[in-house]
Amino acid sequence: MQLRTAFVAAALALAAPLPAAAQSVGVMLDACAATAQTYFNAPRAQTNMRYNGARADGTETIGGEIYLNGRAPYVACAFSARSLRQTEFAVDGRDQSSFLANSGNGGGGNSGGGSGAGQTSTEQVRFPAGASGTELSSNLAPGASLRYVLGADDGQFLYVRVAPWSGTLDYQIFNPDGSFLLDMVPARQEYRGQLWQSGDHVVEVINRTNQTVSYNVIFGID
Repeated sequence: MQLRTAFVAAALALAAPLPAAAQSVGVMLDACAATAQTYFNAPRAQTNMRYNGARADGTETIGGEIYLNGRAPYVACAFSARSLRQTEFAVDGRDQSSFLANSGNGGGGNSGGGSGAGQTSTEQVRFPAGASGTELSSNLAPGASLRYVLGADDGQFLYVRVAPWSGTLDYQIFNPDGSFLLDMVPARQEYRGQLWQSGDHVVEVINRTNQTVSYNVIFGID
């Protein structure tokens, strides 16, 4: 009789709805994944987030990987126990919590003249008549990015050089089908490579720091 009673109690426990605290875990998992995708400007990247429990002060913690081309950085997030507001963000053990305040986890864009904090803008690149390249200047607010769109053909060679006046920037290059031509690299690394698709290629310059960065960018296609 005791065994049957225990079995019924266990079954009822499994059938009961999850407590509010447990239900909130899914929200935090999704929020941490979204922060990682925004940080790396990879909205379609797969993630594997896990609940790591609560700290002594009640802060809830999440951690896991985001899968980029050829690498899987480990990200960690922390949330206020009462409001579930994200308060901390780290990548491979390095604190990047300033990104939360600067980015607002996304935002609208404006074209030309750089991007506001946390915004993503788009600019169509046009070469002067008869030229095979051009140099442009702009600035990026903290957490912002600027996507340069260049039309090019399969078999052509693309050259990209991003030169910050001060501070640091990163950039990445997308093929016309949205796949990576070049995963995110620091601005000090120039790119020259042959293209294998025809259409609009996107060079996205990204400011992951907490200060506005001015820069020049050089494009060449031949």
